[in-house]
Amino acid sequence: MNKTRPKQLSFRVSEEEYQQLQEKISESGKNQQEYILSCVLEKQIVNTDGIKELIPELKRIGNNLNQIAKRCNEGGMLPSEAEVRKHGEELNKVWQSLRRYLQRRA
Repeated sequence: MNKTRPKQLSFRVSEEEYQQLQEKISESGKNQQEYILSCVLEKQIVNTDGIKELIPELKRIGNNLNQIAKRCNEGGMLPSEAEVRKHGEELNKVWQSLRRYLQRRA
């Protein structure tokens, strides 16, 4: 069900405030109305662009780990310590990137 919104708001901002507002609106992925309503109604606004960039990397690491697990379960050749360490380091890098991103958002 669509809400009707018969009231219209208008307000003035400085050039600097306008630029900051436009930048935040752009970063949010919302339109101006959605962004301002989200701010006013205290809905949390989250820009997920940083996280989206990590998804392909996590998928790649997950595929590699699944291949290692499959080999182990089939009784095939076990991965070398270096291979396991490499994938662990890759996963740690992604984890650190995610932590930095989340700390910036706090």
